[in-house]
Amino acid sequence: MTPDRDNIRFNVLRNALYHTARRMHFERLNRMFNFAVVILGAGAMGDVFARIGVDLIWIGAAIAAIGALQLVLDFGRMARDHQQLQRDYYHLLAEIESAASDDPKLCAEWYAQMIRITADEPPVLRALDAKAFNDALDATEIYPRSERLVLKPRHMLLGWLFAFEGSDFSKNSEVATAKKS
Repeated sequence: MTPDRDNIRFNVLRNALYHTARRMHFERLNRMFNFAVVILGAGAMGDVFARIGVDLIWIGAAIAAIGALQLVLDFGRMARDHQQLQRDYYHLLAEIESAASDDPKLCAEWYAQMIRITADEPPVLRALDAKAFNDALDATEIYPRSERLVLKPRHMLLGWLFAFEGSDFSKNSEVATAKKS
């Protein structure tokens, strides 16, 4: 059974918000690493570090390590990948919003298109996806706020780095029910 229009809209928005966050993260990393390579590579900076007692060999090692990370990890490419996925999801969301009906055939087509876009995604970071879920929930009135997912501080702090596979992201309503028991 194909999910209904609201469910598809919600998940398309959640995915778009997720990829917006990932794109912004990689763009930030790309800028920071580019800045570090340029500033550390500047000859004048070598003199500054030498004056404060930092051996120039460490500066060279830092330049090589940061430059290698920038080339190998290619944050700019990662940002562009997430930008394309973000764009695809927003285009699908616009298509859903422009339709005047909840025709089951249209819902099936939208759902299939969402799955096709999902096929191009890199592995999902679950804590960031849970945050995107909450952001989509806040941006729409499709589901009540009690459906928000509980994110622990470690998820918020390290969600951009670790997948948190196997972590439980309970809903506020589930936590409230468990406390009453």
